[in-house]
This record gives sequence, C-alpha cells and structure tokens, in this order.
Amino acid sequence: MRSYTELDTFDSWSLEEKDQFTLSVIKCLILDAVRKANSGHSGGPLSSADFAYILFKEYLKFDPDDDRWFNRDRFVLSAGHESMLQYALLHFVGWMPMAEIKKFRQLHSQTPGHPEVEIKGVEATTGPLGQGVCMGAGMAVAETVLKELFNNHGNHTDDLLGHYTYILCSDGDLQEPVALGSAALAAHWRLAKLIMLYDSNKAQISGQTNRSESTDIATVFEGFGWHVQTIDGHDHQAIREAIQKAQIIDRPSIIIGQTVMAKGTASMEGDHNTHGSPLPQAEIDASK
Repeated sequence: MRSYTELDTFDSWSLEEKDQFTLSVIKCLILDAVRKANSGHSGGPLSSADFAYILFKEYLKFDPDDDRWFNRDRFVLSAGHESMLQYALLHFVGWMPMAEIKKFRQLHSQTPGHPEVEIKGVEATTGPLGQGVCMGAGMAVAETVLKELFNNHGNHTDDLLGHYTYILCSDGDLQEPVALGSAALAAHWRLAKLIMLYDSNKAQISGQTNRSESTDIATVFEGFGWHVQTIDGHDHQAIREAIQKAQIIDRPSIIIGQTVMAKGTASMEGDHNTHGSPLPQAEIDASK
C-alpha cells in the first residue's frame, strides 16, 4: 500500500496503487465523519467501498456539471445506513462540500444519517431496508418504457436515451420481502438495464447473518430469472468484469460480492460491532 509520503511519485504508481490509495482516503473520511458525529455506521461502508468506488470512477455515467442530466445512470443506495460512503464519493465528484461532511448526521445538514432525495447526487431517499431495491426497479421500468416510446417514433434511442440503474444493497435489504417481490417482478419484466451490487459481508448489528437466516441468495435470484455472478467483492478486476458482463445481459443482473465487514481496519475486520457505531479513535488511528 502506497503512503501519502510518496505522493511526489504519484504519476509513476500503477492503476491499482492509485485506486487503493484513493480508497484509503475515502475510508478514512468515512471513519472520521462517523467518529466526529459519535453516531452512524462504519463497517458496512468499508465493505462496500470497492464496489462503489469502481462503479463511480469507471462505469457510472453522469455529468459533473449537471446532476439532473436526463440520461444519467441512476445509483440507488438501498443500504441507506451506509450513507457516509455515498457522501464521500459525492465529495470527490464535487457535489458535497467538506463543510457538510463535517456536519454528518446533524440537524439541517446535507449529510443526514440516511440519504435524502433533495441532496445533490442522491436519486432516492433510503433507509428502510429493501425499499431502495423497489425504487431502483421502478427507475429501470421508467427507462424501459421511455426507450420503447422513443423507439416507436423511429429515433435512435441508444444515442438519445439509454441508461443503467445500479442498486447497492446489503444483507439486510435482501431479508426484506418487499425487496424480493420487486426483484421477482424485475425479472418477469426482463429489466436488462437493472444491475444490483450486493455487498454480502454476512454481518449485521446483532451479529453474523447466519444467526437469523440461511437463504441462498444466488439460488433465489436464479429462480426469479436474474443473471447471477458471485465474486470477491474486494477484487477490482473481478468487479470490472462482472459489471461489464452485466451490462450486456438481456435481463436484470445481480453481482454478489463476498466481502469483509470493516475491510481495511487495523484489527476489527469482520467484527459485527463495527456495523452501527463509530470505531474507537485508537482503531481509526491504527487503521490510518
């Protein structure tokens, strides 16, 4: 892992070294903001960070000068408790001021504990688990209907209209029947522009997920009719290849990323206690 003390040689770093360094900065920003607020979720944003970073950096289509550009890709953070991950990414896009990051989870800030649609760069208000899956499916329906409408008028919609909807979800999201019902309908309607990134870190606020369920999500989604891929959710090349494959499949796609809660921390990787609380300052310092 490269260090900030080596920034004078940044141009000579490999792509992976640059990515890992950037991810470290994002993770430290998340940990510091949650610690300052003395409230929030630390572990989940760290396990999802690789997925979200590669998506935002290399695949998510948007206009940094116009956050409401009509044909932008949609990103829905169904795991709304991981809000600091989204705020950190929006900061680097240029849409979230550092002053607001410092007010994370404070009244009247632009960085509430769960994302709200009024915030620049946020497509949906999320928090109640599973609902982001439903809203993402609805956005994919809208894209499909509009494309078909323009097709009927003989326009070249691949140039004029055509965007993906990406959903980032957690174990808790897919424990909700409302999410599974929407997923079944998405497959029935063959919403090919719908791609779900599932952060399967197998840890929740009450402990490991195997304490409360034993569902084989891959089998469930295959039964619905989704295209299913299972990868190492921290392997950047595997993430790239999975997204590229999902983009050309003729049905909705779920990428199951097998991840580690609190990935990158000094001594708390895999610890479910990092899910819904700030990390001890000593752990943050050691992780940096």
